[in-house]
Amino acid sequence: MQRAVFIDRDGTISEEVGYVNHLSRFRVFPYSAAAIKLLNDSGWLAIVVTNQAGVARGYFAEDMIQSIHETLKQEMTATDARIDAIYYCAHHPSIGEPPYRLDCDCRKPKPGLIRRAAEEFYINLAESWMVGDRYGDIELARNAGVNS
Repeated sequence: MQRAVFIDRDGTISEEVGYVNHLSRFRVFPYSAAAIKLLNDSGWLAIVVTNQAGVARGYFAEDMIQSIHETLKQEMTATDARIDAIYYCAHHPSIGEPPYRLDCDCRKPKPGLIRRAAEEFYINLAESWMVGDRYGDIELARNAGVNS
């Protein structure tokens, strides 16, 4: 089984600027690539898990998330760092229209994103970690059975 570090996106890898509704608002912290490369070099999977309810709220389309994540991966690759996967939840339990208005199991702090990654990458959750900037990330770690 593999070990992973699950990493929140906004406020942890990139600046917290509210809803990132345009690529120009997405700014990766200057130390993020070096930190992720250390994980890579140490044999850990680096997996991003992020809530992106701006889609449910109608602030931006889901393809904006795809563009931002492609940019993030390119920035990491340019410095020999690697993000192994990015999982996101575009839902909100009470705002928006279907299919995005949904009380799902993937919206953090529920463990759906981490469980999906664990299945796809054969991850030992008890030996894995969650890194984030909010209390909800600690709750996610507890709910998913990973360290924080």
